[in-house]
Amino acid sequence: MAVEGPPPGPAGVPAPAAPASTGVPAAVRKIGEYSIQRELGRGGMGAVYLAEHDRTHEKVAIKELLITAAADPVAVTRFLQEGEVMSRLTHPNIVGVRDIIQAGAGHYLALELIDGGSLRDLCTGRPLPIPKAFAVMHGLLNALDYAHQHAIVHRDVKPENVMLSLAGGVKVADFGIARLTDDSALSNATKTGTTVGTPQYMSPEQVTTSKVDGRSDLYSAGIVCYEVFCGRPPFEATAEDGPFTLFAKHVQAPPPPPSVRRPGLDPEIERIILKSLSKRPEDRYQTGAEFDRELILVANRLCGPNWVHALEPGADLACWSMSARPGASGSRSARPARSWPRSSRTARRSP
Repeated sequence: MAVEGPPPGPAGVPAPAAPASTGVPAAVRKIGEYSIQRELGRGGMGAVYLAEHDRTHEKVAIKELLITAAADPVAVTRFLQEGEVMSRLTHPNIVGVRDIIQAGAGHYLALELIDGGSLRDLCTGRPLPIPKAFAVMHGLLNALDYAHQHAIVHRDVKPENVMLSLAGGVKVADFGIARLTDDSALSNATKTGTTVGTPQYMSPEQVTTSKVDGRSDLYSAGIVCYEVFCGRPPFEATAEDGPFTLFAKHVQAPPPPPSVRRPGLDPEIERIILKSLSKRPEDRYQTGAEFDRELILVANRLCGPNWVHALEPGADLACWSMSARPGASGSRSARPARSWPRSSRTARRSP
C-alpha cells in the first residue's frame, strides 16, 4: 500500500524576519504581475518565494512546482487542484489564493502570506496552554466546517497545515490532496482505493482506502486536538516500525486516555477528544460546527469568553496553563497563562 503525500506545501508560508539573499534564478524573478523578492523555502517538489504585486504592492507567497515535479502529470494535477480548491474557499480561517499562474512551462500559485509559523512550531512535545488549545481548535474546526459545506474534504489535516499569524489568526493550508465529496472531475487525482495523507493523522477510513467524507477530517482534527491538549498525538511509532504500525493503531487500538498524558485534564475535554477519535464515522461528531460547539461550552466554563483571543499578542487570560506545571487542572483560580509573544520567530518552512 503506497502512502502518497501532497505536492509542495504548506500553502501559507511564514515570512522571515529579516531579508536573506534572494537565491532566485534571474529567469524566475518575474512571475505574471508579481516581482520575486527572495526565496522563502525549497523542497524536493517545489519552492516558495516572497513576492509583491506590481500594482497593488500586496506581499504574497508564490508557490512554484519545480520542473522535476512538473514532469509528473499527477503532481501537476494536484498542484493545480490545490489552487482551484482553495480559490473556491473564501474564509478567514483558510489561506487565500490570489492567483493561479502558468508562465511558459512553469506552474505557480500566488497565496496569502502568513506572517507567523505553523502549529507544528508550537507543538514541541508539551501541551499548549488551555486557552491557546481552544483557540487553535476553534479556527481549525471553523475552516473544516466551511470546506465540508462546500463538499471539499481536506484529507491532510495536521499541525504543519495549520498556520498561525502573529496577529492571532488561524489559517488552514495545503489542499493539494483534497477531494470533492460529489465525485466530480476535480477529485480524479486522488481516487478511492489510494492511500493518501500523513500516517500519524489519518482516519481509519483513509487507512483502509474506504470512501471518505468530512468526518474523516474531523478524526484528523481530533488527533490534532489530542496533541494540542496533551503534548503528543495519541498514536506513535518509531521510524523502524514504519507506517503500518500507525495504520493498525488507527483501525484497532483505543487511544490512550488524554488524562493519562495530561493529569488533571478537565473530564469534558477528554470526553470530546475521545468522541472525535471514534473508529466508526457515525460515532464521531458529524460536523465541524458540532465539534466546535462542544469545545466552546467547555472553554467558556474554564476560561471565560476571552479564550478566543488567546493567540493574540499580549493576551492576558485568567486561565491556568497546564503546560506550566504537571498535574495542574484547567481552572480559573490559578495564575494567568503566558501569551504567545509577538517577537517569537519560527523556523523557515520548506515546501
